[in-house]
Amino acid sequence: MALTRAEVVDAALGILDEYGLADLSMRRVAARLEVQPGALYHHVENKQTLLAGVADEILGQVSCPAGPWREAILGWALNLRAALMAHRDSAELVASSRAFGLVTVDVLERPILMLAAAGIPEPTARQAASTLWHFVLGHVAEEQARRYLVQMNLALSGSSSEDSDVEQLRGGVGLILSGASAALA
Repeated sequence: MALTRAEVVDAALGILDEYGLADLSMRRVAARLEVQPGALYHHVENKQTLLAGVADEILGQVSCPAGPWREAILGWALNLRAALMAHRDSAELVASSRAFGLVTVDVLERPILMLAAAGIPEPTARQAASTLWHFVLGHVAEEQARRYLVQMNLALSGSSSEDSDVEQLRGGVGLILSGASAALA
Protein backbone atom coordinates (compact mmCIF):
# COMPACT_ATOMS: atom_id res chain seq x y z
CA MET A 1 0.00 0.00 0.00
CA ALA A 2 1.36 3.45 -0.96
CA LEU A 3 2.21 5.85 1.82
CA THR A 4 0.59 9.33 1.74
CA ARG A 5 1.71 12.67 3.12
CA ALA A 6 -1.34 12.69 5.39
CA GLU A 7 -0.26 9.36 6.89
CA VAL A 8 3.24 10.70 7.51
CA VAL A 9 1.89 13.83 9.21
CA ASP A 10 -0.60 11.79 11.23
CA ALA A 11 2.16 9.45 12.44
CA ALA A 12 4.29 12.46 13.41
CA LEU A 13 1.35 13.98 15.31
CA GLY A 14 0.88 10.71 17.19
CA ILE A 15 4.57 10.68 18.16
CA LEU A 16 4.35 14.32 19.25
CA ASP A 17 1.41 13.51 21.50
CA GLU A 18 3.01 10.40 22.94
CA TYR A 19 6.68 11.38 23.29
CA GLY A 20 6.94 15.14 22.78
CA LEU A 21 8.77 17.37 20.33
CA ALA A 22 12.26 16.39 21.51
CA ASP A 23 11.64 12.77 20.52
CA LEU A 24 9.91 13.44 17.20
CA SER A 25 12.38 12.25 14.58
CA MET A 26 12.20 11.08 10.99
CA ARG A 27 13.48 7.67 12.09
CA ARG A 28 10.75 7.35 14.71
CA VAL A 29 8.06 8.35 12.19
CA ALA A 30 9.43 5.81 9.71
CA ALA A 31 9.47 3.10 12.37
CA ARG A 32 5.86 3.85 13.30
CA LEU A 33 4.87 3.56 9.65
CA GLU A 34 7.06 0.46 9.20
CA VAL A 35 9.01 1.98 6.31
CA GLN A 36 12.60 3.01 5.75
CA PRO A 37 13.34 6.65 6.67
CA GLY A 38 14.10 7.42 3.03
CA ALA A 39 10.49 6.64 2.13
CA LEU A 40 9.37 9.70 4.07
CA TYR A 41 11.31 12.07 1.83
CA HIS A 42 8.91 11.34 -1.04
CA HIS A 43 6.26 13.11 1.05
CA VAL A 44 8.17 15.70 3.11
CA GLU A 45 11.35 17.50 2.06
CA ASN A 46 12.97 17.42 5.51
CA LYS A 47 12.17 17.42 9.21
CA GLN A 48 11.23 21.12 9.23
CA THR A 49 8.72 20.48 6.44
CA LEU A 50 7.30 17.57 8.44
CA LEU A 51 6.99 19.76 11.55
CA ALA A 52 5.28 22.45 9.48
CA GLY A 53 2.82 19.83 8.23
CA VAL A 54 2.06 18.88 11.83
CA ALA A 55 1.66 22.57 12.72
CA ASP A 56 -0.75 23.03 9.80
CA GLU A 57 -2.73 20.00 10.98
CA ILE A 58 -3.05 21.52 14.46
CA LEU A 59 -3.87 25.03 13.21
CA GLY A 60 -6.39 23.61 10.76
CA GLN A 61 -8.49 22.60 13.77
CA VAL A 62 -8.98 26.23 14.85
CA SER A 63 -12.30 27.82 13.94
CA CYS A 64 -13.71 31.29 14.44
CA PRO A 65 -17.37 31.09 15.49
CA ALA A 66 -20.00 33.42 14.12
CA GLY A 67 -21.47 36.20 16.21
CA PRO A 68 -20.63 39.68 17.41
CA TRP A 69 -16.95 40.42 16.80
CA ARG A 70 -15.77 40.45 20.42
CA GLU A 71 -17.46 37.14 21.27
CA ALA A 72 -16.35 35.55 17.98
CA ILE A 73 -12.72 36.53 18.50
CA LEU A 74 -12.82 35.31 22.09
CA GLY A 75 -14.22 32.04 20.71
CA TRP A 76 -11.34 31.92 18.20
CA ALA A 77 -8.80 32.43 21.01
CA LEU A 78 -10.41 29.69 23.11
CA ASN A 79 -10.51 27.36 20.09
CA LEU A 80 -6.83 28.10 19.39
CA ARG A 81 -6.01 27.27 23.00
CA ALA A 82 -8.01 24.04 22.81
CA ALA A 83 -6.32 22.94 19.57
CA LEU A 84 -2.88 23.62 21.04
CA MET A 85 -3.62 22.04 24.42
CA ALA A 86 -4.81 18.88 22.66
CA HIS A 87 -1.25 18.17 21.49
CA ARG A 88 1.87 17.94 23.61
CA ASP A 89 4.53 20.62 22.94
CA SER A 90 2.35 22.10 20.19
CA ALA A 91 2.90 25.73 21.21
CA GLU A 92 6.64 25.35 20.69
CA LEU A 93 6.17 23.40 17.46
CA VAL A 94 3.68 25.85 15.97
CA ALA A 95 5.69 28.91 17.02
CA SER A 96 8.90 27.66 15.44
CA SER A 97 7.23 26.44 12.24
CA ARG A 98 5.45 29.77 11.86
CA ALA A 99 8.64 31.71 12.59
CA PHE A 100 10.37 29.81 9.78
CA GLY A 101 7.51 30.80 7.46
CA LEU A 102 6.69 27.17 6.73
CA VAL A 103 3.06 26.94 7.86
CA THR A 104 0.41 27.33 5.19
CA VAL A 105 -2.64 27.78 7.46
CA ASP A 106 -3.26 31.50 8.02
CA VAL A 107 -4.65 31.29 11.53
CA LEU A 108 -4.92 35.10 11.77
CA GLU A 109 -7.06 35.64 8.68
CA ARG A 110 -10.48 35.36 10.37
CA PRO A 111 -9.67 37.52 13.41
CA ILE A 112 -8.21 40.21 11.15
CA LEU A 113 -11.32 40.15 8.96
CA MET A 114 -13.64 40.29 11.98
CA LEU A 115 -11.75 43.19 13.56
CA ALA A 116 -11.72 45.08 10.25
CA ALA A 117 -15.45 44.38 9.72
CA ALA A 118 -16.10 45.86 13.17
CA GLY A 119 -14.60 49.12 11.89
CA ILE A 120 -11.10 48.79 13.30
CA PRO A 121 -8.58 50.12 10.78
CA GLU A 122 -6.76 47.32 8.94
CA PRO A 123 -3.27 48.02 10.35
CA THR A 124 -4.68 48.03 13.90
CA ALA A 125 -6.71 44.89 13.15
CA ARG A 126 -3.53 43.12 11.99
CA GLN A 127 -1.62 44.26 15.08
CA ALA A 128 -4.44 43.21 17.41
CA ALA A 129 -4.72 39.76 15.78
CA SER A 130 -0.96 39.29 16.00
CA THR A 131 -0.98 40.35 19.65
CA LEU A 132 -3.82 37.90 20.36
CA TRP A 133 -1.87 35.14 18.61
CA HIS A 134 1.26 35.79 20.66
CA PHE A 135 -0.71 36.08 23.89
CA VAL A 136 -2.54 32.77 23.37
CA LEU A 137 0.63 31.02 22.19
CA GLY A 138 2.60 32.19 25.24
CA HIS A 139 -0.25 31.34 27.56
CA VAL A 140 -0.46 27.80 26.17
CA ALA A 141 3.33 27.34 26.26
CA GLU A 142 3.23 28.09 29.98
CA GLU A 143 0.26 25.78 30.52
CA GLN A 144 2.00 22.99 28.63
CA ALA A 145 5.18 23.47 30.66
CA ARG A 146 3.16 23.22 33.90
CA ARG A 147 1.37 20.14 32.60
CA TYR A 148 4.74 18.51 31.90
CA LEU A 149 5.96 19.36 35.41
CA VAL A 150 2.85 17.77 36.90
CA GLN A 151 3.41 14.63 34.83
CA MET A 152 6.99 14.46 36.08
CA ASN A 153 5.86 15.07 39.69
CA LEU A 154 7.87 18.29 39.71
CA ALA A 155 4.95 20.70 39.94
CA LEU A 156 5.30 23.55 42.35
CA SER A 157 2.58 24.06 44.93
CA GLY A 158 -0.11 26.44 43.83
CA SER A 159 -0.11 25.36 40.18
CA SER A 160 -3.12 26.85 38.47
CA SER A 161 -6.15 24.88 37.38
CA GLU A 162 -7.65 24.56 33.91
CA ASP A 163 -10.51 26.85 34.97
CA SER A 164 -8.18 29.59 36.19
CA ASP A 165 -6.05 29.26 33.04
CA VAL A 166 -9.14 29.75 30.87
CA GLU A 167 -10.28 32.71 32.97
CA GLN A 168 -6.84 34.32 32.68
CA LEU A 169 -6.94 33.79 28.93
CA ARG A 170 -10.43 35.31 28.72
CA GLY A 171 -9.29 38.33 30.74
CA GLY A 172 -6.21 38.89 28.61
CA VAL A 173 -8.15 38.58 25.36
CA GLY A 174 -10.69 41.07 26.73
CA LEU A 175 -7.93 43.56 27.50
CA ILE A 176 -6.44 43.22 24.02
CA LEU A 177 -9.85 43.63 22.39
CA SER A 178 -10.58 46.68 24.55
CA GLY A 179 -7.33 48.21 23.35
CA ALA A 180 -8.17 47.41 19.74
CA SER A 181 -11.67 48.85 20.09
CA ALA A 182 -10.14 52.17 21.18
CA ALA A 183 -9.30 52.59 17.48
CA LEU A 184 -13.06 52.80 16.84
CA ALA A 185 -13.45 56.05 18.75
